[in-house]
Amino acid sequence: MISVDLPHLIVGACMAVHRTLGPGLMREAYEECLVVELRCLELKVERGSALSFDYQGQRINSAARLDLIVDDACLVQVYSSELVLDLDRQKMDTLLRLSGLRSGLLANFNVPVMRKGIERFTVKRREAAE
Repeated sequence: MISVDLPHLIVGACMAVHRTLGPGLMREAYEECLVVELRCLELKVERGSALSFDYQGQRINSAARLDLIVDDACLVQVYSSELVLDLDRQKMDTLLRLSGLRSGLLANFNVPVMRKGIERFTVKRREAAE
């Protein structure tokens, strides 16, 4: 279960990184600095985890990587681009669904105001099939 405060803590960490660095760097720089901020908040952070999932009874070890998993509860995908596309949002939905995580943040650091670069995603529970 995700803590109500966890997304707020992550957003605050994103804002601290953006306030210090500003826009225009490679996404890897933001990701690395965000890890530092999150660990300063004493949050558990996994970086670059491989996405694995079951497909028709077979384990698929995907080439996809999850940028950050915070406290085993929230996926954070880090971007540094002029524009976040609908395809990027669909990718986020897919990564959340396949990872089994219920909440995620897409953080695009290449924006003038960080708050406008953050989008929250949640996996809605599917009703049991009848």
